[in-house]
This record gives sequence, C-alpha cells and structure tokens, in this order.
Amino acid sequence: MDNSFELERGRIFVGGLHWQALSGGPSEAKNEAQQLAKQLSFDLAVSRTTGAQQIGFASTADGYKPGMLSAAAVVSKTIEVESGERDFLCATELPDGRFLYVAQADGVIPPEGDFIASAETVRSRMLEDMSIGKSWNMVIAPMMWGMADSVERDFEDFIPRKGGKLDFKHNWWSLKPVKPSISSLAKAALPFVVIGLLIALGTIGYKHWQQEQAAKAAALLAAMQSNEPIKEMPHPWKDKPRAQIAVAACATGFDGIATLWPGNWKPETVMCSPAGGSMTVTWKRGEYGWIKHLLEIEPKANVSGDGSMATLVVPVSVSGAEDEALVEERARALQLQMVAQQYGLTINLAAPPAPPTMPGAQPNNQMVPKWRELAWAIKGSALPPENVVAGLDGAGFRVGSVTARFSDGLIKWDLEGSQYVLP
Repeated sequence: MDNSFELERGRIFVGGLHWQALSGGPSEAKNEAQQLAKQLSFDLAVSRTTGAQQIGFASTADGYKPGMLSAAAVVSKTIEVESGERDFLCATELPDGRFLYVAQADGVIPPEGDFIASAETVRSRMLEDMSIGKSWNMVIAPMMWGMADSVERDFEDFIPRKGGKLDFKHNWWSLKPVKPSISSLAKAALPFVVIGLLIALGTIGYKHWQQEQAAKAAALLAAMQSNEPIKEMPHPWKDKPRAQIAVAACATGFDGIATLWPGNWKPETVMCSPAGGSMTVTWKRGEYGWIKHLLEIEPKANVSGDGSMATLVVPVSVSGAEDEALVEERARALQLQMVAQQYGLTINLAAPPAPPTMPGAQPNNQMVPKWRELAWAIKGSALPPENVVAGLDGAGFRVGSVTARFSDGLIKWDLEGSQYVLP
C-alpha cells in the first residue's frame, strides 16, 4: 500500500489515517470512537495519547492491518513531550526516499494533515500551509528546502529509544480493531444525543422551542377545522447561491481590488455580501497617507468627513441558487460541529431573531413552515474561507457574509450565514 513503509525488523509504519476530534471527555472517548467507526465504516483505530482527544481511523479494506504503527502519532507525541509545542509542520524523509508530512494546529491533526508522498508534493503542501497566515511554532523540513526557521530531523529520531536502540515495545501507536458490542453501541449513542440536545437547547432555547411547536400545531389544527388548504412557506434557500459558489464570487471580487495598500492607507476590513452583490473595502489613513494618493489609485473611494477613513464598494456577481432537500436538524448541527473541530475552529449556531410584527397584526395560520433556519458564525479563522466552506458545505448551507480583518500584517476571517434544516 502507498501509505506504508518498513523500518528495521519488519516494523510497518503507516500514514494517511482519518483523524477525528472527539467531543466527549476521556470516559466517553471509547464509546464515541466506536460509534464514529461504525458511522464512517472504519474497523481499525489508534488514539492520540497526548494533547487533544483525537483518534485516527483506518480500514482493512484499504490494506491497513492490526499492529501497523501510526507514524503521525509517533511524531505528534514526541514533539509534544519534548517541547510542548501544539502547532507544528513536519516533513521528514523516509527510508524509501518518500516523505512523511504531519501538520498539527492547536493540538489537533487536521484533515489531510497526515500523509506520505514525494518530496515535491510534500514541499508544495508545506508551502501552502505556511502561506495561510498562521504562526507555526515549529517547522521541521530538509535544510535544502530553505524553509524559514526550520530544523531538519530524521524519522527515526522521533521513535523512543532504550539503551541507544530503537524501542518498539509500546502499543499506544498501534492500529487496533474496533469491535463495538451491542451494549457499548447503546452507550456510545448517549454522547451524540446529549450533544445534539445541547445544540438544540443552547441555540434555540427549550421554552421557545416548545412555544414554536405549539404554534405550529395550533395553525395546523385551525386549518383542518376550517377546511382550508395548508400552504407551505416558500423555501428561502432556493433563492440564495450555494455556499461554495458564493465564496468563490467573493474571492473573484477580492482579486479585482487594485491594491489593499494604496499610498500609506492601511486596510481595516474587506466585507463581502454575495447575496447583496457587493464588497466593501475599508481603509485607515497612515501617517503619510494622502487623500490625493488614494484617489489616484481608487478614484471611486469615499473619504470620511475627517479624512481618516475611506471606503470602496466593489460589485460582486454571483449566481447558482437552487432548491434542495434538507437534513434533520440534530444530525446536521452535530456534523457542522464535528467538522469545525477538525479544522480547529468554533462554529456558533443559533436561531435568528424573529422578524418584527406590526401592532395588532394577526399571524397567518395558513402558512406552515416545514423547515427551520439556524444562523451560523465562525470568527477569527486563519484558514482561507474557501477551505472552511468546502468542509462545512451541505444541504441548505448558505453564506451571508465573508469578512477579512487585517491586523499586524495578518488576515483573520469572519464568516456568517444560514443553515436550513428539518425540525
């Protein structure tokens, strides 16, 4: 198999595991891992023994076997034990000339953060990760690659030693079969039920949810008693572009800006509203920032009354709206939280505020929604929006705004939107 290599005395190390962050505590980790293995069709696993609660999955159908050793688990544990570093990039050459690549952010190995490939492929991936604006506390790479502040290290240097020899008498790095019993599966479902319930209760509020369900039932009963047809409320997501299309349109608008640093004017924010068809750039005047210089580069910029701030509105063109079948709320909310954890992000889910009503207005009992809207938000992401949205995308997932915030030469991204689900 392509993701394996052999060390002395037939020790087989592997890369390319599917790393999954666990949401429960240590006591629930085993049951949660068993449930995930069943859902994702994996039958082998290795657990991280330091740092974040994570488990790496593999499948015998892909050529993995019990007893094979996880190279990423070795690298991660050795670095954290030796230096305490939780943020690192590691590219180390293997005996067969290929390279192992392990990336870890905030103690979590992200998706595609563990693989074995050629030197060219690994170096290209490392350069891509170093360009996202995140501060990596440690970079391990061949000196000839010229990576800034990097150190070179052989893979064998990560393996524990005893008496000067490599010590393989450990089992924490070995792939083991996942064999859930009937009772353990029942217990394993509990953390997921609790998480889903917490999401529902924490973001919507139990009392509000009860009132909402009662109102729907009353509307349905009233319509049945009056023999009037029940109308379903229009689907708002069918008129909004798909999430990845919307973010791609923002990226195109971002690239269309002449420059973000027009003559000593410093960018503050760039906010893209794809549904609104516009992108707004905000600058703050630097010490030698002159309005004349700004307008020579961006003649359509608007300057504030005191001359300290300026804005520019750029049109954004986006299409690709469509209707689609929705997913049940608890399953979709849990999926979003799990993906966000894999990326080292926090996603907030909440029911949006109810629209204002005129005094004395009567509710339309004949319009019964068969869906629910959740507002989602991610703040301060160092990852490019297109990467984040690609991971989160799904049925009823829509992007409302993408905002870049500039500080000390770094870009942080805020993303907001709506997730439509079945109640």
